[in-house]
Amino acid sequence: MPRVWTDGVVAIRRQEPADLAAHLEAVDVEQMRWLWEPGDPQRYLAMSPQEQRAHQRRHLEHSHDTFGSGPKWAFSVDTAADRYVAYVDCDLANDHVPLGEANISYACAPQHRGKGYTSRAVRLVCEFLRRETSAREAHILVDPDNVASLRVARAIAAVETETFVNERGLTMIRHVLVLNRAAP
Repeated sequence: MPRVWTDGVVAIRRQEPADLAAHLEAVDVEQMRWLWEPGDPQRYLAMSPQEQRAHQRRHLEHSHDTFGSGPKWAFSVDTAADRYVAYVDCDLANDHVPLGEANISYACAPQHRGKGYTSRAVRLVCEFLRRETSAREAHILVDPDNVASLRVARAIAAVETETFVNERGLTMIRHVLVLNRAAP
């Protein structure tokens, strides 16, 4: 498996503990609102800065240590000028997608939003899925109020297939991208 996947503008790579400072800077209310589980933002904000740092370090260490085996792969997104402009993951064991298919989640650091880096990184994750897994589809589940994430799903040409209410009572839009395989 390549250590880095790139399109010439962004690169995705295995997350590492050295990403900690940039990871901490990237966590904001928008990320918490769309990606975190209920109660997690309150628990996190109640932590001291040292506790937040230790919590995020453990997260990065876990992502790094479990990267090769899957079923979830977490990537840091870099540009030529900046490291860790975004985060993207793909998960083949997500309860909200069919077994063996991939759920893709992403978050962009506040200062890098609106530059197209996240959609480029998601395309690279789709290439990773095509080459390194047996997943046939990538699913992106987005709250209809999350305009930025909807733009990413549309930018990669994922097709809106349904709207549903999840177990938390939130309305979600499912976007699916078929992962066509290259001929051998």
